[in-house]
Amino acid sequence: MEKEEFDFERFKEEAMRGLYKGKKMGGTDGVFAPMLKHLLECMLEGEQDHHLQDIKASGEINRKNGKTKKTVRRFVSESEGHNDRNLQFGDDYN
Repeated sequence: MEKEEFDFERFKEEAMRGLYKGKKMGGTDGVFAPMLKHLLECMLEGEQDHHLQDIKASGEINRKNGKTKKTVRRFVSESEGHNDRNLQFGDDYN
């Protein structure tokens, strides 16, 4: 599955429209929610890739095993995060 490209220009236009209409900036329905969701998903994916590289270098066998919904409590929004076969990655984010 290929990662969807984040359209920053479209986000910027929608965020400005939302702010002019009085929409709040933060929270699950705020104007910055789509950008923060994308940023968090990219960071988690990069962190998992690094984790799996370390595991592979140590001689263990492990790999990605699909995606599950995760909730970041401070941001209170669902995002998709990857799992690995041995379930060593991602549990801290549930």
